[in-house]
Amino acid sequence: MPYTTRINTPINHVQLTNVAVVRMNKGGKRFEIACYRNKVMDYRQGLEQDLSEVLQTERVFANVSKGEFSKAKDMQKVFGTKDEDEISKIILSKGQLQVSDKERAQQQEKTSAQIAEWISKNCVQPATDRPYTMSQIRHAMKEANVSIHPTKPLKRQYLECVKLLQKIMPIQRAKMELLLVVLPEDKLETEEILKENNVTFSEPTETSPYLKYQILVDPSLYRILSDAMQKMSEARIEIVNQIVTKQGDVNLEEEVGNKSDGIQSNPNAAYTNEDDDFHAAQLIGKVNISSKQNYDDSDDSEIEGVRVNRRKAQKKNKKKKGKAKRRNFEDADQKNNSHNERSTDGFSSQAIGLHQSVDASAEPSDNSKNAVSITGNGSDPSGRKSCNTCGGFFDTASEFRAHFKSDWHRFNQKLKMKGCAPVSEKEFLLCDSGSFFENGDML
Repeated sequence: MPYTTRINTPINHVQLTNVAVVRMNKGGKRFEIACYRNKVMDYRQGLEQDLSEVLQTERVFANVSKGEFSKAKDMQKVFGTKDEDEISKIILSKGQLQVSDKERAQQQEKTSAQIAEWISKNCVQPATDRPYTMSQIRHAMKEANVSIHPTKPLKRQYLECVKLLQKIMPIQRAKMELLLVVLPEDKLETEEILKENNVTFSEPTETSPYLKYQILVDPSLYRILSDAMQKMSEARIEIVNQIVTKQGDVNLEEEVGNKSDGIQSNPNAAYTNEDDDFHAAQLIGKVNISSKQNYDDSDDSEIEGVRVNRRKAQKKNKKKKGKAKRRNFEDADQKNNSHNERSTDGFSSQAIGLHQSVDASAEPSDNSKNAVSITGNGSDPSGRKSCNTCGGFFDTASEFRAHFKSDWHRFNQKLKMKGCAPVSEKEFLLCDSGSFFENGDML
C-alpha cells in the first residue's frame, strides 16, 4: 500500500483517556494538568510521590480538552519558574480537581458511611447506654436530611450530624471514664470544678499522698478538665475508658431499675422524659412479645396440627363429592345410550345390507370421482390427504375441506358414535340417509 494512502494517528498526538483534569486559576491565567483518575487523591494523601504515575503527560496546559499548552512567559510570571514539574506539583496540591457525577456520588456515599460508622461507635441511646446499629443511623440521617460536604473535616461533620440526629431521636455521645489524681489540698477546688460542669462524682479514694476521682463525663468536657488539672500542682488526668457502652443482651429489670434510679442522659440533649417513657414501653413490649412466643410454642404447634387435619378432611370431602358426580353422569350416559341403540337398530341393519350388496352395485356417480374406497389404514403412497373417519383420499386441500361438510362424513360420524362401522361413498349413495338424519340429532 502506498504511504500516501495510509491513515495513521499523528506521531505527536497523545490520546488522553480516563483523564482527570486538575485546574488552577492564578494571576488571571488558567493552568491545567491531565492526571490519572484516583491518583490525585493518592498524591495528596502522600501515598504516591512519582509524578509519572500521576500525570498522563508532563506538560502544563492552558486548556486540556483543546490541547493548548501554557506559555512559558505566563508560567514565569505567575509561578516564578518555567520548570513544569514544579508547577505540576503546585497545581496537584492546591488545584481544583474536576470530579464526575458518579465519582462525586461515590465519594459522598463513602463519607456518609464513615460518619455513620463513627456515630455507631461513639454514640449511644441515653436510657440504655447501648449503641445504635449502622442501618438505624443511616435511616435516621436520611430522615434528618443530613448533607455531606466533600471537603469539610470528617470529625466536624460527625459532630454536626449528631446535633441534627438529636432532634429526631434520643442519642448522645458515649461518656468517657476519667481518673483525676489530685493532692488533698486541691480537693475543694476539684469538686467545685466538677459541680460547675454538672459532673456526678462520689467520694475520692485515698492513695497517699493523692486523692483519686473516677468519673464519667461527656467527651466535650475532657479539654476543660485537662486544662484545670494543668493549673494544679502534681495533678493529672487519665483516660480509663474512652467510650463507655453496654454490650450483650438486654436485661429488662436492669433497664427499668436504671431509669427509676434516675440515670438520665445529657440534659442538653433535645428529647424529653416522655421519649424515655415511650422507649421503655417499646422495650417492655418487645421483651413481652419474645417471651410470649417462647411460652406459646406448644400452643402454636397444636393449632397448626388442627389446621392440617382440617385441610385433609376438606380434601377428602371434595374427592367424595367428585366421585358421586361422576357416577351420576355415567348412569345418565348409560340410560341415553340404551335408548339410542333401540332407536337405531333399523339403520344399522340397513348399513350392513349395503355392505353385502356393494359388489353388485353400479359404477360410482360423478360426485365420487375424487374419492376412493376405504383402505386398511388410510395411507396413500402419493401423499394425498385422507379422512380418518371415512377413509377417502382427496387430491386437493379444497376437496379435503369440503368433505368434512358433506352428508357422507356426517353420516359416518353418526355411525361411529353408535358403535357401527363407517360406509364408503358408494354405500352412502345407496342408503336412504334422509330418514336417518330426521330421527337423530344433527351434528
